[in-house]
Amino acid sequence: KMNDYNIANIFSTTLRDTGEVALIDGDTKQIINIVKTGYAVHISRTSASGRYLFVIGRDGRVNMIDLWMAKPDNVAEIRIGLEARSVDTSKYKGKEGDFTDKLAIAGAYWPPQFVIMNGDTLEPMKIVSTRGITVDTQEYRPEPRVASIVASHFKPEFIVNVKETGKTLMVDYTDVDALKITELG
Repeated sequence: KMNDYNIANIFSTTLRDTGEVALIDGDTKQIINIVKTGYAVHISRTSASGRYLFVIGRDGRVNMIDLWMAKPDNVAEIRIGLEARSVDTSKYKGKEGDFTDKLAIAGAYWPPQFVIMNGDTLEPMKIVSTRGITVDTQEYRPEPRVASIVASHFKPEFIVNVKETGKTLMVDYTDVDALKITELG
């Protein structure tokens, strides 16, 4: 760690119209840095270790900010779609292995998909379409949006909410090449 900031007390504040986030030291109330990000950041999430802050904008741009740098700033970015809302990192450490911060995941409205990425580089590893059948009327939906994603601390999985299908996907990431996805209506 190259700074003296209390990492547990840094605030990420969205500066919506400027396409930036302000990192604020919660102890001193001073701005640490204003970081260029995607347009209209929708969510900021810290990695399991607390070292990285991941933000995703409505323009589908994911930024990875290293909070351990002398002046925290972007270290990687990727665009996963044209319209997006959620990002998270793997948080599980257990009998299946230590997956903390090994993977990142982001979901898009367009194209309707989620992307699993390398947690250190944001290099895409797997793209999964969310097109499918609704749980109630069994109607095909060509454009179901990924609304939110949360990483489980108790299992090696991401919980992905897909709006128009009414489904929640439990994505087991123990083998990214052969994902096991359980659908819940």
